[in-house]
Amino acid sequence: MTLSSDSGQGRPTLVLMHFFGSSHREWREVIRHLDPAARVAALDMPGFGDARDRPGYDVAAMTRHVIAEVEAAGLDEVVLVGHSFSGRIAMTVAAERPAWLRALVLIAPSPPGPQAISAEEHRFQLDFDFSEAQARAFIDGASAVMLDPALYQRAVEDAINATPAAWRAWPEHTYAEDWRERVGVLDLPAWVLVGDRDPSLPPAVQRESVMPHLSAGELEIFPGYGHLLPMEMPAALAARLDAIAASCR
Repeated sequence: MTLSSDSGQGRPTLVLMHFFGSSHREWREVIRHLDPAARVAALDMPGFGDARDRPGYDVAAMTRHVIAEVEAAGLDEVVLVGHSFSGRIAMTVAAERPAWLRALVLIAPSPPGPQAISAEEHRFQLDFDFSEAQARAFIDGASAVMLDPALYQRAVEDAINATPAAWRAWPEHTYAEDWRERVGVLDLPAWVLVGDRDPSLPPAVQRESVMPHLSAGELEIFPGYGHLLPMEMPAALAARLDAIAASCR
């Protein structure tokens, strides 16, 4: 099992997934601010965090991983929360129409189709050497505000400790996978949350490449924030997740 935290008894369960190069630890401050009665679980993706030894780094394998972990935990009412690359996985999970899925929350999600990426960012990811200096550059380049020092250090450590094969899979081929036809148009409630200073997947990308796949989707833009909303604005994000969970009861 790679549900690295599972607490509370409320319904629905918020299942939180992390951004590329991170782990369940990115959610710790958000979880601390959530309604104490909420049930919340954080899931590590293959190659990262507590799942660093788990194989399967393409979209199909990660989709199976999420479904298997949710079902092994016996969760029957889930709001699936995907951040960045796991936002794409949340959509591919939804395309499988699992009976337990109630809604999606997509935080700066990668689109179902090939993700546009600058040549500079692509080269950085391919050449990443898992040093502290490069891990700091990775986090610095994704955030628009100064992070809490403890959150920042955890993010740096998670990038350093990622499995190299999992890290390299994304820039080498996974980011370019095309799941647009398989995802189609999802009709369940969905919220897309994005910072207006996101350097990788800004509001314009969300409008063009994600929202057309969400017939009941709502786009929410947070001024002054970048790509790492769970660490940049944990209290505000927790409040938004509490409200969304309440609307799904």
